Amino acid sequence: MQTQAPEGQYRVIGLDPVDTLTWPSGPLWKDCETLDEARDLADRNDASYAWVYVYDDAGELLYEGGCHAQQLERIRELNQKPPGENKAQR
Repeated sequence: MQTQAPEGQYRVIGLDPVDTLTWPSGPLWKDCETLDEARDLADRNDASYAWVYVYDDAGELLYEGGCHAQQLERIRELNQKPPGENKAQR
């Protein structure tokens, strides 16, 4: 999968835990003119894809989201709180 966006653009790629590469609709794949536009598209698709990435024209990862990324962030936050606080949230 080509992560490098065309020159001066940003590529948004969304993947599902199921092999979306073989689905007729395929993964989310769109090039955007600005980083703000790309991040907005990625954020709007957080619930639809397990992983959503934004890359620049050098192929560098600039932003990561998606429902899987959100769950990992919640786990990290819970692990950083004192043990008593974690039990209160269950």
